[in-house]
Amino acid sequence: SYQEATAGYPEMDVQFAWDDKNIRRTFIRKVYAILMLQLSVTVGIVCLFTFCAPVRFYIQTHPSLYMASYIMFFATYIALSCCGDLRRQFPWNVILLVLFTLSMASMMGFMSSFYNTKSVLLCLGITALVCLSVTIFSFQSKIDVTSCQGILFSLSMVMLLCALTLSIVVPFGYV
Repeated sequence: SYQEATAGYPEMDVQFAWDDKNIRRTFIRKVYAILMLQLSVTVGIVCLFTFCAPVRFYIQTHPSLYMASYIMFFATYIALSCCGDLRRQFPWNVILLVLFTLSMASMMGFMSSFYNTKSVLLCLGITALVCLSVTIFSFQSKIDVTSCQGILFSLSMVMLLCALTLSIVVPFGYV
């Protein structure tokens, strides 16, 4: 139990803020607001890289830009994952999140420039529907999304590894 785990540590014997449903709902709304901003930036960059012919030609002829965005993504991912102090300090958490979003959006834009327009629009639509359905699911009050941490972590790791593999394999024509 929690009482046994915190025995001898009186500073840890406090009520968790997560026990309040209003705090959880507010947190989920903030997370999805940030997610929607990230998706909006990603959609904008993907559209620029896909539909603007001069930009598409430039990034297709300069693969070093893809590698630079990949290195930036990896560095910010490690910083956000491993450095708890950075992700909890106000200016650094926003800076790292913006760099992370821009690097991911650039990689997605680079990859989408190699596909036809219909494929890109289909993927954007599927992503929007999935995000909308998860948002609606998280706002309802019957099932607590925050209690499914193990499943969410496992699925996010699977998606991360698939995305990393595809980001290396697809642009160079191995698939």
